[in-house]
Amino acid sequence: MCVIVDADAFSKFKDPENEDMKPVWNWLQNKNGKIAYSNTEKIEREWNQARMDNIRDELRKAGKIKLVPSQVTQQKENELKGTITSNDEHIIALALIADVKVLISGGDASLIRDFKNRSLVRGKVYLRKQHEHLLTKDTCP
Repeated sequence: MCVIVDADAFSKFKDPENEDMKPVWNWLQNKNGKIAYSNTEKIEREWNQARMDNIRDELRKAGKIKLVPSQVTQQKENELKGTITSNDEHIIALALIADVKVLISGGDASLIRDFKNRSLVRGKVYLRKQHEHLLTKDTCP
């Protein structure tokens, strides 16, 4: 199974010892978890600005990144402009293209609403360690 890590969760995600992120790191390391990622301009900028590029590169080397082609993600993102509540078309597009149903979030209410929307992703949101049950052993499609 894959997840998407939203930029608003980066500060907690960067710290594998963070109580809420320990289950995520355990899942990545021990349960075949992967992070869906696309190298679109907006996603790259978010990861680089948060100084997540080293973590991304390490995860990629470890086979923990599912890379989705940027042109496919960008096309879907363009289709979504003006049709969703949040300004996170890139996250919703990535979720739809990569068939991701779990978002690691820091609490962005409008993105959470879009991600859970039954006519969009129909996803679930991991906010804290109590949501560990969302991290299953299934492989990333």
